[in-house]
Amino acid sequence: MHNRLITIIMIAVTLVLSPTLVDAAPNHKPHPQQPNHSIDWNAYPADIQAFKLQLDHIRDQQKALFKQMKEQHNQLRTATQTLSPEERKQFEASAGKTIEQLKNTRDVIHALRSQKHSAWDQFHKHAAMKKWTEAKADLESILKQKQQILVSQQNIVNLQKQLITLIKPATGTHLHSEG
Repeated sequence: MHNRLITIIMIAVTLVLSPTLVDAAPNHKPHPQQPNHSIDWNAYPADIQAFKLQLDHIRDQQKALFKQMKEQHNQLRTATQTLSPEERKQFEASAGKTIEQLKNTRDVIHALRSQKHSAWDQFHKHAAMKKWTEAKADLESILKQKQQILVSQQNIVNLQKQLITLIKPATGTHLHSEG
């Protein structure tokens, strides 16, 4: 019975510490299959094409953040597996607020992604009808949402760093985080 309880707690902590936290979300719904709109940016006016550079820059920043989130997640998972039951209780007590912030940040990201997908759909409709003013407004909205998502993802990285700091004293190990 004691081992089963420890296993359940360990699984719960591991799921909660997931960088995207999608699997641990009680209200998680799978992403709807979005049609893969490949965009021929050269077919659009120059002011629309200018958005591609900004979108590419944000995408590159997100790739770096995803790599960092994954590395930190693996550090946390490894460290939590080495905790004794007493250390685990101590860590859970001290990390509760940070874990709640991670969950809230995940929910914000999901809402922003949903809005972004809707804006992309609108962009494709407006671009197909050659309504460039509306299409440009859609891209501005998409950029704003992607920037907000990026800020939230940076927040996740920082929250993970806080968890690493909290778990260090409990494990007695030296976890090294990048950046």
